Amino acid sequence: MKLSVKINQTLIILLVMIMFGVLSSCSSPAPVEPTQPPDRVDVVYFYDSEICQCEAAPGVRIQGTLYINFSKELANGQLTFQSIDINDPNNAAITNKYRAKSLSLFLNVVRGDTEQTVAVPEIVLVKDDDEAIGRLIVDRISKYFEVD
Repeated sequence: MKLSVKINQTLIILLVMIMFGVLSSCSSPAPVEPTQPPDRVDVVYFYDSEICQCEAAPGVRIQGTLYINFSKELANGQLTFQSIDINDPNNAAITNKYRAKSLSLFLNVVRGDTEQTVAVPEIVLVKDDDEAIGRLIVDRISKYFEVD
């Protein structure tokens, strides 16, 4: 490989690592282990349709993983899912609420009148790996609900 290609690859890896660090430092602290399931957990995935329609694909995998592993919670409303295009003007309010950028994933944990928003920045690192997305989602949601 040419030296310039290796330098570009290294810079891309460093950029992803820096972005992961910034997103991690900006996220809410990890939730305390609950003794009771929350009233509701909203799973909200944001993508940018103007960059590439492929950015919507992780949302499809997230939704499928939720239906396979948490169908009871989806059916009774304890778990919700939204896939949001940040470029749609109709989505401006929710995009601003989460201060979301493309390829952002959030869990909004609702207990009574309290909402705790938990960022899941790792979605950027696994966005092209369906199995890794599934494992990430099950790992995060199983902290609140039992896997079917």
